[in-house]
Amino acid sequence: MSIPKELEQAYENGYRQFSWVKEINENTDSLRTSFEKGQKAFKGERFYWQTPDNNFTLVGFGKEKELAHDQASFEQVDTFILGEKDKIYQNHSIPGTGAILFGGFAFDSKYSEQNDWGIMEQGLFYLPTFLLTETAGKQYLTLNFSAENKEIVQQKWLELTSQFAKVMATQLIEKKETVQIKAEEIAVSEWMTVVDETVAKLREAGPLEKVVLARRMEVKSDRPFQADIILKNLQQQQTNTYFFVFEADEHVFIGATPERLLKASKKTFSTASIAGSVSRGTTETEDDALGNYLLNDMKNKQEHKIVVDRIIKELEKMTGTSIETQKPELLKNRDIQHLHLPIEGQRQKAYRFLKGIQQLHPTPALGGEPKELALAWLKEHEQLDRGLYGAPIGWVAIKEDVGEFAVGIRSAVFSEKIGYLYAGCGIVKNSQAEQERIETKIKFQPMLRGVGGDDHDKSK
Repeated sequence: MSIPKELEQAYENGYRQFSWVKEINENTDSLRTSFEKGQKAFKGERFYWQTPDNNFTLVGFGKEKELAHDQASFEQVDTFILGEKDKIYQNHSIPGTGAILFGGFAFDSKYSEQNDWGIMEQGLFYLPTFLLTETAGKQYLTLNFSAENKEIVQQKWLELTSQFAKVMATQLIEKKETVQIKAEEIAVSEWMTVVDETVAKLREAGPLEKVVLARRMEVKSDRPFQADIILKNLQQQQTNTYFFVFEADEHVFIGATPERLLKASKKTFSTASIAGSVSRGTTETEDDALGNYLLNDMKNKQEHKIVVDRIIKELEKMTGTSIETQKPELLKNRDIQHLHLPIEGQRQKAYRFLKGIQQLHPTPALGGEPKELALAWLKEHEQLDRGLYGAPIGWVAIKEDVGEFAVGIRSAVFSEKIGYLYAGCGIVKNSQAEQERIETKIKFQPMLRGVGGDDHDKSK
């Protein structure tokens, strides 16, 4: 395949970094299949992202550039973007194609002696060598590479196009493995004690209104966990969710989250409030009754209002406009239903996307209210390292400063034969520890089912 003349001209014009986009009509695979095909050549260097409407999917292979550890803060990632955007030659500006960073920020700066997250513990982003994008019913391939002379431009182009063709020609063998999963909820009694302490604190006269406490479930398998299989299971089992897989060496973060944090187009910022939860019913009548209970329960309405009020306050700063509060609706997933309210505003032209992510994270749905007091309480009392759990995960376009981040909940981190599932719940002054334990147990179910575990209570 000959190198495009436009690419040669870009080199002549002084560019040394290239993001070449082309439509791929010949690829009839779903992008999940393409993701699976990359497993052998790019294990530990893949990501997958799909929006709840199933109309937008990203798949990445390889790491052209990586931001990890002390390079992955909000400010440093945005500084990197600002420094790179004019250096890259990109031939198309179709949303979701070209030079994008994919990854996640850490929930906070807490370190753990037992690091279950590997290099992603303090956040991780990478620019993929190969990016596949499906949007508006079309598929696109982006090749991201750099070259210091004309010969290397030609060499890289030939190598990458050949490598991509080889990966897409991979013949997949259907895996029908039966795995044995052992699941155990960790430190349940200690967690319930912290819930009681938090409720007591919230009942004191003071500004602290809400704290979100998280806990973990450990899962062990008799063979290594397979990201491809877990993703396939989740997509068969869950609706109205983002699906993501994010690999970093031997660790992989996987989730099916219902919660958007922030989407940025050139003209708008769009977010949503999800807070307040109840289980699904076993019959339509029971399900409707539970939904009506959720819509009218004072504890859940209070929890949701706290989230809505702060999101609107932050979004008004980001848009410079006044936003009216609407009534929440029900968002129903397989195991659980939530109070849900989309919120949108016109974007101020100069307002940076990642600054908006930083402003919103963590919303009171994942941290608490007021933010700083809740985070201080969590740092002192929550006995786990959240890593990327509950944190922003998604993508940002380097040249256009647009993209989308979700909140990394209904999620788990895996390494070989061990994994940790995470679940959290909002604690307010009338919370009860046993009810919160039950709520978090329900929230474990999507990932537990996705890895092939059952729904039995294995708490201790």
